[in-house]
Amino acid sequence: MNHITYNTLGLNKRLFIFRVYGLAILWALTLIFISYFISNDTAEVIPTFSEDEISAALFFLLIDAPITETLIFQWFIQGVFRHATGSPSFSIIGSAFLFSLIHLHNSILNAIVVIALGLALALTYEYVRMRIGNIYALIIVCGAHICWNVFAVFVIPSLFTLLGLQ
Repeated sequence: MNHITYNTLGLNKRLFIFRVYGLAILWALTLIFISYFISNDTAEVIPTFSEDEISAALFFLLIDAPITETLIFQWFIQGVFRHATGSPSFSIIGSAFLFSLIHLHNSILNAIVVIALGLALALTYEYVRMRIGNIYALIIVCGAHICWNVFAVFVIPSLFTLLGLQ
């Protein structure tokens, strides 16, 4: 099963990051645009913060959440699932599902979008862990999570602004 998963996604090739995160970004943008055009509401897409909350929110989104969530979901939960079942595929899917569930409190749309991120981060963790080691996997996944949060906080709202969808 694991061999089929990696070969289906072409994970043994050089373009791993572009394939995995490209699919996650495509998934996120598709769902966000569909949601926007169905509900014509950007409240879930473009969060608003008061001036007092901006620095705290940026610290949380760009430093605290990526580090904490990587330690919890990749290092701990994914590791427990992998050791309990012996299956990296199950550990990837299980940790991504739980990762999505904790984001359910924001909105259902967010949880559905985040499942793609959870899968991408879990795949990245397994891919790097198997080839280089745990510490490098943690560092790379934290970096990928930070990049995703920058994309979600700055790029998506800018895209909506550029397209005049506010």
